[in-house]
Amino acid sequence: EAMHRQLRNEAWMVQEMRRALKEKQFQVYLQPQYDYKTGSIVGAEALVRWIHPDRGMISPGDFIPLFEKNSFISQVDEAVWRQTCALLRHWLDKGLPVVPVSVNLSRLDLFDVQLPAKLLALREEYHLPAKLLRLEITESAYTQQPQQLISMVEELRRQDFQVEMDDFGSGYSSLNTLHEMPMDVVKLDLRFLAGSENRKGQDIIQAVVQMMRRLQLPVIAEGVETAEQAALLSAAGCQTIQGFYYCRPVPPSEF
Repeated sequence: EAMHRQLRNEAWMVQEMRRALKEKQFQVYLQPQYDYKTGSIVGAEALVRWIHPDRGMISPGDFIPLFEKNSFISQVDEAVWRQTCALLRHWLDKGLPVVPVSVNLSRLDLFDVQLPAKLLALREEYHLPAKLLRLEITESAYTQQPQQLISMVEELRRQDFQVEMDDFGSGYSSLNTLHEMPMDVVKLDLRFLAGSENRKGQDIIQAVVQMMRRLQLPVIAEGVETAEQAALLSAAGCQTIQGFYYCRPVPPSEF
Protein backbone atom coordinates (compact mmCIF):
# COMPACT_ATOMS: atom_id res chain seq x y z
CA GLU A 1 0.00 0.00 0.00
CA ALA A 2 2.82 2.38 0.86
CA MET A 3 4.55 1.63 -2.45
CA HIS A 4 1.28 2.15 -4.29
CA ARG A 5 0.78 5.57 -2.65
CA GLN A 6 4.35 6.58 -3.54
CA LEU A 7 3.93 5.54 -7.17
CA ARG A 8 0.67 7.45 -7.45
CA ASN A 9 2.25 10.53 -5.89
CA GLU A 10 5.26 10.34 -8.22
CA ALA A 11 2.97 9.96 -11.24
CA TRP A 12 1.04 13.04 -10.11
CA MET A 13 4.24 15.08 -9.73
CA VAL A 14 5.44 14.06 -13.20
CA GLN A 15 2.07 15.11 -14.59
CA GLU A 16 2.25 18.47 -12.80
CA MET A 17 5.94 19.36 -13.06
CA ARG A 18 5.98 21.19 -16.40
CA ARG A 19 2.93 23.27 -15.55
CA ALA A 20 4.50 24.03 -12.17
CA LEU A 21 7.66 25.31 -13.86
CA LYS A 22 5.67 27.43 -16.30
CA GLU A 23 3.54 28.92 -13.50
CA LYS A 24 6.61 29.57 -11.31
CA GLN A 25 5.42 27.30 -8.52
CA PHE A 26 9.08 26.46 -7.79
CA GLN A 27 10.15 29.24 -5.45
CA VAL A 28 13.48 30.19 -3.93
CA TYR A 29 13.74 30.13 -0.15
CA LEU A 30 16.88 31.37 1.57
CA GLN A 31 18.66 29.98 4.62
CA PRO A 32 20.97 32.58 6.17
CA GLN A 33 24.55 31.90 7.18
CA TYR A 34 25.74 33.68 10.32
CA ASP A 35 29.02 34.84 11.77
CA TYR A 36 29.14 33.30 15.24
CA LYS A 37 31.07 36.15 16.85
CA THR A 38 29.01 39.07 15.54
CA GLY A 39 25.66 37.37 14.95
CA SER A 40 25.43 39.09 11.56
CA ILE A 41 24.28 37.44 8.33
CA VAL A 42 27.26 36.88 6.03
CA GLY A 43 25.71 34.73 3.31
CA ALA A 44 22.81 32.50 2.35
CA GLU A 45 21.96 29.30 0.51
CA ALA A 46 19.19 29.30 -2.09
CA LEU A 47 16.87 26.30 -1.72
CA VAL A 48 13.94 25.33 -3.92
CA ARG A 49 10.40 24.92 -2.59
CA TRP A 50 7.41 23.68 -4.61
CA ILE A 51 4.33 25.66 -3.62
CA HIS A 52 1.34 24.09 -5.36
CA PRO A 53 -1.91 26.13 -5.59
CA ASP A 54 -3.99 23.18 -4.32
CA ARG A 55 -1.62 21.01 -2.30
CA GLY A 56 0.47 23.78 -0.78
CA MET A 57 4.10 23.12 0.12
CA ILE A 58 5.44 19.87 -1.37
CA SER A 59 8.47 18.45 0.42
CA PRO A 60 11.78 18.71 -1.47
CA GLY A 61 12.48 15.21 -0.19
CA ASP A 62 9.61 14.02 -2.39
CA PHE A 63 10.21 15.83 -5.66
CA ILE A 64 13.98 16.38 -5.84
CA PRO A 65 14.96 12.66 -5.95
CA LEU A 66 12.24 12.09 -8.56
CA PHE A 67 13.42 15.00 -10.71
CA GLU A 68 17.02 13.78 -10.43
CA LYS A 69 15.90 10.41 -11.80
CA ASN A 70 13.89 11.82 -14.71
CA SER A 71 16.37 14.65 -15.48
CA PHE A 72 13.83 17.43 -14.88
CA ILE A 73 16.05 18.71 -12.07
CA SER A 74 18.18 20.64 -14.57
CA GLN A 75 15.24 22.80 -15.60
CA VAL A 76 14.32 23.43 -11.96
CA ASP A 77 17.93 24.32 -11.17
CA GLU A 78 18.05 26.87 -13.97
CA ALA A 79 14.83 28.46 -12.69
CA VAL A 80 16.38 28.71 -9.20
CA TRP A 81 19.57 30.27 -10.58
CA ARG A 82 17.57 32.89 -12.47
CA GLN A 83 15.35 33.70 -9.49
CA THR A 84 18.41 34.08 -7.28
CA CYS A 85 20.13 36.42 -9.73
CA ALA A 86 16.96 38.49 -10.02
CA LEU A 87 16.73 38.77 -6.22
CA LEU A 88 20.34 39.91 -5.92
CA ARG A 89 19.82 42.48 -8.66
CA HIS A 90 16.63 43.75 -6.99
CA TRP A 91 18.38 44.18 -3.65
CA LEU A 92 21.30 45.98 -5.27
CA ASP A 93 18.96 48.35 -7.12
CA LYS A 94 17.12 49.09 -3.87
CA GLY A 95 20.39 49.92 -2.13
CA LEU A 96 19.87 47.16 0.42
CA PRO A 97 22.75 45.36 2.12
CA VAL A 98 23.58 42.32 0.00
CA VAL A 99 25.44 39.15 0.98
CA PRO A 100 26.66 36.32 -1.28
CA VAL A 101 24.11 33.64 -2.10
CA SER A 102 25.05 30.09 -3.11
CA VAL A 103 23.00 28.00 -5.53
CA ASN A 104 23.12 24.23 -5.87
CA LEU A 105 24.37 22.37 -8.91
CA SER A 106 22.88 18.91 -9.38
CA ARG A 107 25.01 16.06 -10.64
CA LEU A 108 23.21 16.22 -13.98
CA ASP A 109 24.17 19.89 -14.39
CA LEU A 110 27.83 18.98 -14.19
CA PHE A 111 27.60 16.89 -17.37
CA ASP A 112 26.32 19.88 -19.35
CA VAL A 113 29.23 21.32 -21.31
CA GLN A 114 27.32 24.59 -21.57
CA LEU A 115 27.09 25.01 -17.78
CA PRO A 116 29.86 27.64 -17.40
CA ALA A 117 28.46 29.65 -20.31
CA LYS A 118 24.91 29.51 -18.88
CA LEU A 119 25.99 30.68 -15.44
CA LEU A 120 28.25 33.39 -16.82
CA ALA A 121 25.45 34.65 -19.10
CA LEU A 122 23.09 34.88 -16.12
CA ARG A 123 25.64 36.77 -14.05
CA GLU A 124 26.25 39.22 -16.89
CA GLU A 125 22.54 39.60 -17.72
CA TYR A 126 21.85 40.77 -14.15
CA HIS A 127 25.16 42.70 -13.88
CA LEU A 128 26.18 40.91 -10.69
CA PRO A 129 29.59 41.14 -9.07
CA ALA A 130 31.24 37.71 -9.23
CA LYS A 131 31.50 37.43 -5.44
CA LEU A 132 27.71 37.50 -4.95
CA LEU A 133 26.79 34.29 -6.78
CA ARG A 134 28.40 31.13 -5.42
CA LEU A 135 28.04 27.51 -6.48
CA GLU A 136 27.52 24.42 -4.31
CA ILE A 137 28.35 20.91 -5.46
CA THR A 138 27.43 18.00 -3.20
CA GLU A 139 30.39 15.93 -2.06
CA SER A 140 28.96 12.68 -3.46
CA ALA A 141 29.14 14.17 -6.97
CA TYR A 142 32.92 14.29 -6.63
CA THR A 143 33.01 10.48 -6.66
CA GLN A 144 31.40 10.19 -10.10
CA GLN A 145 33.41 10.91 -13.26
CA PRO A 146 36.05 12.75 -11.18
CA GLN A 147 38.21 13.85 -14.12
CA GLN A 148 35.25 15.40 -15.93
CA LEU A 149 34.15 17.08 -12.72
CA ILE A 150 37.63 18.47 -12.06
CA SER A 151 37.69 20.02 -15.54
CA MET A 152 34.23 21.52 -15.06
CA VAL A 153 35.01 22.98 -11.65
CA GLU A 154 38.31 24.42 -12.85
CA GLU A 155 36.49 26.13 -15.74
CA LEU A 156 33.88 27.56 -13.36
CA ARG A 157 36.62 28.90 -11.11
CA ARG A 158 38.37 30.45 -14.13
CA GLN A 159 35.12 32.37 -14.65
CA ASP A 160 35.49 33.72 -11.08
CA PHE A 161 32.81 31.54 -9.53
CA GLN A 162 33.47 30.44 -5.97
CA VAL A 163 32.82 26.70 -5.66
CA GLU A 164 31.73 25.17 -2.37
CA MET A 165 31.86 21.43 -1.65
CA ASP A 166 28.55 20.71 0.05
CA ASP A 167 27.72 17.90 2.51
CA PHE A 168 31.31 17.10 3.49
CA GLY A 169 31.11 14.21 5.93
CA SER A 170 27.97 12.66 4.48
CA GLY A 171 29.60 9.33 3.81
CA TYR A 172 32.04 9.82 0.93
CA SER A 173 34.64 11.90 2.75
CA SER A 174 38.23 11.08 1.97
CA LEU A 175 41.55 12.83 2.02
CA ASN A 176 41.82 11.96 -1.66
CA THR A 177 38.77 14.13 -2.38
CA LEU A 178 40.36 17.09 -0.63
CA HIS A 179 43.69 16.47 -2.31
CA GLU A 180 42.47 16.19 -5.91
CA MET A 181 39.30 18.24 -6.22
CA PRO A 182 39.44 22.00 -6.80
CA MET A 183 37.24 23.96 -4.38
CA ASP A 184 37.14 27.24 -2.50
CA VAL A 185 34.98 26.42 0.55
CA VAL A 186 34.03 23.25 2.42
CA LYS A 187 30.60 22.89 4.02
CA LEU A 188 30.57 20.45 6.92
CA ASP A 189 27.59 18.12 6.92
CA LEU A 190 25.47 17.99 10.06
CA ARG A 191 26.50 14.36 10.61
CA PHE A 192 29.83 15.67 11.85
CA LEU A 193 27.87 17.26 14.66
CA ALA A 194 25.98 14.09 15.61
CA GLY A 195 27.11 13.00 19.03
CA SER A 196 29.09 16.21 19.50
CA GLU A 197 28.12 16.13 23.18
CA ASN A 198 30.73 13.42 23.77
CA ARG A 199 34.48 13.85 23.60
CA LYS A 200 34.94 11.81 20.44
CA GLY A 201 32.50 14.00 18.50
CA GLN A 202 34.22 17.14 19.71
CA ASP A 203 37.65 15.80 18.75
CA ILE A 204 36.47 14.92 15.25
CA ILE A 205 35.02 18.39 14.68
CA GLN A 206 38.15 20.12 15.93
CA ALA A 207 40.43 17.90 13.85
CA VAL A 208 38.45 18.44 10.66
CA VAL A 209 38.25 22.22 11.09
CA GLN A 210 41.96 22.45 11.89
CA MET A 211 42.80 20.35 8.82
CA MET A 212 40.75 22.67 6.62
CA ARG A 213 42.50 25.69 8.07
CA ARG A 214 45.90 24.15 7.29
CA LEU A 215 44.66 23.57 3.74
CA GLN A 216 43.52 27.24 3.68
CA LEU A 217 39.94 26.18 2.98
CA PRO A 218 37.23 28.26 4.68
CA VAL A 219 34.61 26.15 6.46
CA ILE A 220 30.84 26.64 6.75
CA ALA A 221 29.01 24.36 9.18
CA GLU A 222 25.45 23.50 8.17
CA GLY A 223 22.70 21.71 10.05
CA VAL A 224 23.52 23.35 13.38
CA GLU A 225 20.54 22.90 15.70
CA THR A 226 21.73 23.86 19.20
CA ALA A 227 23.67 26.62 20.96
CA GLU A 228 26.11 23.98 22.23
CA GLN A 229 26.94 22.86 18.70
CA ALA A 230 27.48 26.46 17.57
CA ALA A 231 29.79 27.18 20.50
CA LEU A 232 31.76 23.99 19.86
CA LEU A 233 32.26 24.91 16.22
CA SER A 234 33.38 28.41 17.12
CA ALA A 235 35.88 27.06 19.64
CA ALA A 236 37.24 24.75 16.93
CA GLY A 237 37.74 27.71 14.59
CA CYS A 238 34.61 27.56 12.40
CA GLN A 239 32.81 30.90 12.62
CA THR A 240 30.31 30.65 9.73
CA ILE A 241 27.26 28.69 10.74
CA GLN A 242 24.00 27.70 9.02
CA GLY A 243 21.13 25.78 10.55
CA PHE A 244 17.79 25.70 12.33
CA TYR A 245 19.41 27.03 15.52
CA TYR A 246 19.65 30.41 13.82
CA CYS A 247 17.00 30.29 11.11
CA ARG A 248 15.05 27.91 8.90
CA PRO A 249 14.87 28.56 5.14
CA VAL A 250 12.54 31.54 4.65
CA PRO A 251 10.92 33.38 1.70
CA PRO A 252 13.00 36.21 0.21
CA SER A 253 10.79 38.91 1.73
CA GLU A 254 11.39 37.54 5.23
CA PHE A 255 15.08 37.11 4.54
